[in-house]
Amino acid sequence: VHTFVSLAVRLAEAAARDGIGIGGAQFTVSGEPATPERIAAIQGSGAHALPSYGSTETGPLGKGCLTPRASDDVHFFDDSYALIQPGDQGPPTGLPGEALLISSLQTTASFVLLNASLGDTAVLSREPCGCPMAAQGWTTHLHAIRSFEKLTAGGMTFLDTEVIRILERVLPERFGGGPTDYQLVEDHSEHAETRLRLLVHPRLGPQDPQAIADVFLEALGQGRGPERVMELMWRQAGFLTVDREAPRATTGGKLPHLYADRSSPAAASRGPDRSKESARS
Repeated sequence: VHTFVSLAVRLAEAAARDGIGIGGAQFTVSGEPATPERIAAIQGSGAHALPSYGSTETGPLGKGCLTPRASDDVHFFDDSYALIQPGDQGPPTGLPGEALLISSLQTTASFVLLNASLGDTAVLSREPCGCPMAAQGWTTHLHAIRSFEKLTAGGMTFLDTEVIRILERVLPERFGGGPTDYQLVEDHSEHAETRLRLLVHPRLGPQDPQAIADVFLEALGQGRGPERVMELMWRQAGFLTVDREAPRATTGGKLPHLYADRSSPAAASRGPDRSKESARS
């Protein structure tokens, strides 16, 4: 089954709830971060999950290792694309040191790319793994593939890696549920005032909204810098609300960690959806 990561998680969870055995099922998952929590949720049903990495502009860039050292460990297709990273020692580039810069090598490539940034970072390695894909010559590994673009809500920015950690690990460990049961939604009131809603799936049962909001803000505001200022501002303004509602999917079926509601004219005027549904496969 080829599908988005979050959809495979939801299928595995639904099978577990209904007592349907899917042991031995094979999922090829893409389109969203293959985090340890999401892959563990799939594998907890007895199914196997193999990550795939690529983009609309490039097509497939890598397939999952069969002896992985991380949840999103993939073999990079270095016969089709060249890959470099800026590093931290050279002149400033405006990009993180682990940013992925892709160049197309084949004459049949859909786009001619030269050190094109996809907005992603990853850890690159060439350690032997014993996987059949390595035996075919694909010895370059990528893992910890994440977007380095920041999320913006309420005039404040924060790293999506922090949001992923809180929504998939911190909140489930404290209040139950799994990695697709919590979601941030940015929407607007009748007066076009932005607000941030933290959706909690109703199947988790009665919860204390204030307790959930406190845990989220405390985790997001760790430290003494801008994160702490953001936490204090959001608390004082009552910017974050907690609602018992199922997380929202995009038109393509993904469950982004931050869903930007585009149903109102004010929201639509802000530009394209940050879920970047078409950018990464």
